[in-house]
Amino acid sequence: MRVLIVEDQAEIAALLAEKVLHAGFSADIVGAVAEARAAIEARDYSVMLLDRRLPDGDGVSIIRSVREARPNMRVLMLTAMRGIDEMIDGLDAGADDYLTKPFDPEELMARIRAVLRRPGPQTAPSVRVGGLSFELDEQRGFVNGRLFLAPKLELILLGALMRRAGLAVTRADLLEEIYGVQGADQADALKMLIHRLRQRLKNQGAKADIHAARGIGYLIRSADE
Repeated sequence: MRVLIVEDQAEIAALLAEKVLHAGFSADIVGAVAEARAAIEARDYSVMLLDRRLPDGDGVSIIRSVREARPNMRVLMLTAMRGIDEMIDGLDAGADDYLTKPFDPEELMARIRAVLRRPGPQTAPSVRVGGLSFELDEQRGFVNGRLFLAPKLELILLGALMRRAGLAVTRADLLEEIYGVQGADQADALKMLIHRLRQRLKNQGAKADIHAARGIGYLIRSADE
């Protein structure tokens, strides 16, 4: 699981990262609202540890802007603001938990484990882009009621893109999901897989295109956009 740490104080961010890594999670650190939004668009996170006061705005604004797009991401707010109104504001915005500074790192990890145990909201059983609908659980697609025919690796790639339709998925995430490893050989294989899937979508009339996101990876969206 991957954790996004949104904290502008370097010492606190380093402490959080150390505890998260020790618990077996991966961690990314950003220090501003804009950076957090960019990170969330580029990668899936299981948990976000979110400071309330950031240099370019209130951390609550991040929750409000991404909750709809990332319904399964858990959000723990970490803040020096102790007022009950501030706590209510954060929870009403969609935070799963709220911890005031200073806090015990072990309590923080316990709260992370607790929110991860909670059942998340039900995700849509299928996603539609253009004329293509894709059943996420079954890893199969349909175009105008007809089964979308493709080899297994292309369907895994398509599923990874459709789960985050309209958002860029990093090459690293795609490589890990498709092949389980990363390397030069797999990077070349991914390019070929993208090429074949693009052509297959076109040939079967899906009206969905795969686009390169420069410096990030790839995204899928309707051909009409």
